[in-house]
Amino acid sequence: MRKIFLAAGLALTLFAADGSLKAQEVSFRVFYSSLAPYGEWVNTPDYGMGWRPYGVPADWMPYTFGHWVWTDYGWTWVSGYPWGWAPFHYGRWTLDARYGWVWTPGYVWAPAWVQWRWGGGYCGWAPLPPGFHFRVDVVVGPDDYNFGVGMRSWVFVRAGEIGDARYRFVDRDAIPRVMNGTRNVTRFRFTASGVYQTGLPREEVERVARRRIQTVSVVRSASVGRESIVGRSLHIYSPAPIEPRIRSEQEVIRRERSYQAPERIRVEPREEGRPRQEMSQPNPRQDNNAPRVERGRENARPGRDVPRKEKDQPRERDKHGNDNRGHGRWH
Repeated sequence: MRKIFLAAGLALTLFAADGSLKAQEVSFRVFYSSLAPYGEWVNTPDYGMGWRPYGVPADWMPYTFGHWVWTDYGWTWVSGYPWGWAPFHYGRWTLDARYGWVWTPGYVWAPAWVQWRWGGGYCGWAPLPPGFHFRVDVVVGPDDYNFGVGMRSWVFVRAGEIGDARYRFVDRDAIPRVMNGTRNVTRFRFTASGVYQTGLPREEVERVARRRIQTVSVVRSASVGRESIVGRSLHIYSPAPIEPRIRSEQEVIRRERSYQAPERIRVEPREEGRPRQEMSQPNPRQDNNAPRVERGRENARPGRDVPRKEKDQPRERDKHGNDNRGHGRWH
């Protein structure tokens, strides 16, 4: 009888260990099942199966509903969506001619997969395309890789506002002029302990903003949900540890291609007229992590953000498309 109990205990231990290991894997199946309630999976001609969210505006862009914080891994994106743990820390985004912005799965965690521009009083970022991959023990900078994406992929804010909780984005029409005054500062450092974004120094941002940028620690959460800052800790869900378990992400991509084949995936077409209430745009005033401020005055600082003449300043808009004078949308 004692042997039976010992055998049963050993079996349960092995089962628990095996379940724990499975819970620490990042795979296409994990992404597919987790993101299906919040969007639809589509087959793109260039990158295969990808995902796009429900209930976002027609002019929506990745990395616009949320904000940046400084962590041990560099500038880290804090998403305002409950599904943000995947598309903003794994994989890349592409602007598809048919589907709009589509996310292609990736299998290594990063504080954010974006490229940066800095200078002339502005800071800008744009999602990296799916063709960008990495190898451990490599540093990738603007001189080593072509990060070129279209002008429509960029957003810009005033340089001193990058550490704020909300952003007023530069008007789309002004982006070409603003970009000409900036330089590419994208820089990734890939190590066995994680992926680091080191191209935009915190000290430079502090000098321009004239205030200290607090360091926040990344804490891997075991529960799926909206990312949150508690004290000096950023709680982010990840199904696996954020340290890379492989030397090259392309190894995993090749392995997962068999699960990503459209003929093996049942993608149910969305019914016409089907309400998309499950992924309506979150209301910032209902976000417990966002400061409650007077409407239309997000991030405004007396004497600094009010232009003397409107024609001398690029029109700026917030993440919902409203400019700082209370009218208009992105075009």
